[in-house]
Amino acid sequence: MNEFETVTEIERPPAEVFAALVDFDRAPVWNPGVSEARAADGPFGVGSTIVYVGRFLGRGYESTSRCTEHVPDRRFASESISGPFHLEVDYSLDEVEGGTRLTGRYRGESRGFFKLAEPLVVRLTRRHFETAAANLKELLEADAL
Repeated sequence: MNEFETVTEIERPPAEVFAALVDFDRAPVWNPGVSEARAADGPFGVGSTIVYVGRFLGRGYESTSRCTEHVPDRRFASESISGPFHLEVDYSLDEVEGGTRLTGRYRGESRGFFKLAEPLVVRLTRRHFETAAANLKELLEADAL
């Protein structure tokens, strides 16, 4: 199992950052490689599913994740239940002077075709999540999201 963490400080309150994280329809705006994201109908919370569609290493994918933790404005976690990766994502939000510290913890393992290139997949996945956090920061701080 591969693990890594990212930390990003965003000059916005935790409520705004959290709202952007769980607005799955807008995820493709800030999350590279995701062309579509949608949550199951109804109120979102623990047990809800999210479907991500996108491209990685030139290959299309569809991955379904289940929300495992949902504490508004503080924490959001999910784990994949289908798709080319087993991925656990855990975001925690801490209020800091001037905004929010967003910490992302990622734990995963490749499957199928992607398992063959796992060292590359890990490096690119880390870069992907670092870019996503930087994009989220930029868009939120510019009031563009």
